[in-house]
Amino acid sequence: MRSFWPRRRFPVFAIFLVSTLFFLPGLLMAAESPLPTGQQPSPPFDLAQVSAPVTPANARAGRAIYAENCAPCHGETGRSDGPTAASLPSPATAFADPNAVWERSPAELFHTAKFGRIEKLMPPWSNQLTDGQIWNAVSYAWNLHTDQLAVETGGLLYTGACAECHGETGAGDGPNGADVLTDFSDTRYAMAISQAGWLAGWQAAHPEVGADFSDEQQRNVLEFVRTFSYTPAWVSAYRPGSGALNGRVVQGTADGAPVEGVEVVLEGFVDFEPVVAFTATVGTDGTFSFANLGTDPSVVYFASATLEGISYSSPILMFGEGQSSLETTVNVYAPSDDDSGISIERAHWIVDSQPGALIVGQIYAYSNSSDRAFTGRKIEGVDMPVTVALSVPPGAVEISLENGALGERFQQVGHIIYDTAPVVPGSETRQVIVRYALPYDGTTTEFVGSLTYPAKSLNLLVSELPGMKVEVTGLTSMGPQDIQGEVYQMWQSENVAPDQNVSAQLSGLLEAGELDPRAAQSSDGTQSPVASARVPQLEGWMPWALGGVLVLALAGLSVWAWRARLTQTGDEKALIRHQRTELLQRIAKLDDLHAVGELTDAHWQQQRARLKAELLTIALQLSE
Repeated sequence: MRSFWPRRRFPVFAIFLVSTLFFLPGLLMAAESPLPTGQQPSPPFDLAQVSAPVTPANARAGRAIYAENCAPCHGETGRSDGPTAASLPSPATAFADPNAVWERSPAELFHTAKFGRIEKLMPPWSNQLTDGQIWNAVSYAWNLHTDQLAVETGGLLYTGACAECHGETGAGDGPNGADVLTDFSDTRYAMAISQAGWLAGWQAAHPEVGADFSDEQQRNVLEFVRTFSYTPAWVSAYRPGSGALNGRVVQGTADGAPVEGVEVVLEGFVDFEPVVAFTATVGTDGTFSFANLGTDPSVVYFASATLEGISYSSPILMFGEGQSSLETTVNVYAPSDDDSGISIERAHWIVDSQPGALIVGQIYAYSNSSDRAFTGRKIEGVDMPVTVALSVPPGAVEISLENGALGERFQQVGHIIYDTAPVVPGSETRQVIVRYALPYDGTTTEFVGSLTYPAKSLNLLVSELPGMKVEVTGLTSMGPQDIQGEVYQMWQSENVAPDQNVSAQLSGLLEAGELDPRAAQSSDGTQSPVASARVPQLEGWMPWALGGVLVLALAGLSVWAWRARLTQTGDEKALIRHQRTELLQRIAKLDDLHAVGELTDAHWQQQRARLKAELLTIALQLSE
């Protein structure tokens, strides 16, 4: 059987090139003018404009920021070979080349990143990133010209030749360092001096130290010295600090088990990777606490407690700038096999097509109105208890789900797919996303969907195709919805019963083997091979519909930051609107680059499909 999905799949974590183009003016003018129209030159380097990092910059925390905002020009590994590098008026700095940064201080790199270099089409990232984020990205870029082995080798040489005076941590507190005034770990001092400057000072102050070192060994020593003022990418991104977390475990079921003595686990993540874990025990009053926590805003914490075999988690926990204490609550419940409180808060069905098949994505947000965690019930054909269910049409093939696989977390019996994870009380506490293909013969087909629980709202969106007609029964037409040039026909209903079938009759579809008229045309006017196999990139928009903690940990940097901001401010609609504006601008820039031939058809189509899908999900959220 032929596959309906692209052979090359990009993970959800992939950070694409378009972010770096957010503030760029039209590239068409770059070749004709040293400055884009309406832009003033970026300010020259001024150390007074550079704020020292509050805590040593963290390269691992800057990895995703660099990948999203810097790699498109500077290259993923810092070789100035990113996908947009060829469009620049002069080569981007190749951070992988040690000579490229030898005479440049970290402060100079920070200044360029913050204020931009407009004449070279370098955007000012101060419009997008905080100083702390810029420092983290700069430290990651710095890492690209060295490696762990070189730094560790330099550390051994430093210990033997320098530590007696300069100290093991570079603070100038070695046993023979009474006359040493320099503190290499002082971020304000270290940021202002280059590697070349340090070597010149070394040779001027005591040339006899390390006189037998080779040039490479000298450089390795200085790379080790640099690590006193920043944390390299290969070192744990977590540093203890003065942060405190006070929390409470609350039993939400009247006759539920006592929480005294329950173990609480606090996990910390940086760049979606676990970096630290602590445990505490709940006291007689239901409280727990953690002290000496790192307060770096790049560290994201979750507190979790397990009761009667079910794990419960806190919301996202992050220390803001200057914040040293946090409070949280972990709600726990008694288990139950009663699913009478389960309902669907909202469901979205998105239908697109490619020649010979419908491509369907379905998003379900389940709620539990009871005061007990629904842990599942036994059904015939499944060895384990199952919880929420969803139906797929009998002809569905290549079924995939977010956060689990069929035969493992998810079990299928006939055309019903069951989750096996518990559903805790509350609104939209469980999200399930499924996608599949529905092959058809000829140019007509029918899509029939049904719900397994009562739903407060159901949206059906069908991507338009020239000449296609759609007739839907069971829902009310909302007309066409134009999202940045792509049109979806939308139908909607509220308070949908579980036995209510929704039918969509589609005609005028493309037969297998036909070319899709919506796809991009190559430069010679023929349709590109990638375009002729147009497939929506569903994995790009799926995370935007989710609110679960585990999904947040996997969905990607932009999703993480967006949800984190919601947690901190609570102004969800305003932030969603801001995100929509950003996406529209990014799509426009992407289209501009494709129009002038700076992006291939395949690259452009892939990026655009992902951004448009994100935009669609945001539009759905704003309409609720």
